Amino acid sequence: MANKERGEVSFDAAGKTWTMKIGTGAMCEIEAETGKSIAEVGQALGSEKTASLTLMRAVFWGGLQHRHEGTTVRECNDLIDEIGVQRVGELIGEAFQLAFPKKEGSSRPRKATAAA
Repeated sequence: MANKERGEVSFDAAGKTWTMKIGTGAMCEIEAETGKSIAEVGQALGSEKTASLTLMRAVFWGGLQHRHEGTTVRECNDLIDEIGVQRVGELIGEAFQLAFPKKEGSSRPRKATAAA
């Protein structure tokens, strides 16, 4: 079961519950896979002009590695086909919001600190 306090979101597909998290490990995996910084990835996914299915799948794949290490890109394709692109986008959006929560009273995301 996902723990939102730890930045996790979950969904059911392929007969089981999956949990994704855009934590440090996932961010590094996503950056390595895409050649873009996590900020660039977030911006690209946030725009209809720059969002791509390939980028979405890379983020989805990276987010699953923490709890489902070894999940392949092919398995991600099947999961996306089962739950739909729109649902995957919603999950990624929720995971990004949990990874970068806004400070109360601010419209800007909170900066990560070494103590966080």
